[in-house]
Amino acid sequence: MNKNWKKEIARDSLAFGSILFYFIVIIRAIIGEYMPFVYQLLIAISILIILSFIIKNANHHIARAVPLVAFTSLFYKDNLFTLFAVLLFVFMLVAAIYIKEKKEVIVKGVILGVVAALGAYYLSSFLG
Repeated sequence: MNKNWKKEIARDSLAFGSILFYFIVIIRAIIGEYMPFVYQLLIAISILIILSFIIKNANHHIARAVPLVAFTSLFYKDNLFTLFAVLLFVFMLVAAIYIKEKKEVIVKGVILGVVAALGAYYLSSFLG
């Protein structure tokens, strides 16, 4: 294994918030015909894209992970899954700190994610 395996695992953990992973979840939900869940994720990513033009220097992997954790937890309605998703998110935050991401950038990412998740939750209720 590589000498720098800790750093490699830390970088890999950020993939949870990658745009590719985000769209894999959306496509899977479309195939399963879970449209309210799809709407929540699409609205959240739209809000994140808009906010990225306004708020600079935020960790967008972390920002995308917040709605994923929130909406997959609401979708599955399972305490074990929610615990797992939250722990994965916390590990992601620790990994970002470990790879020396600025704390301000991490906090901005969390705030963007929370705003996007809350906005998507509210707006998706109008789509039924």
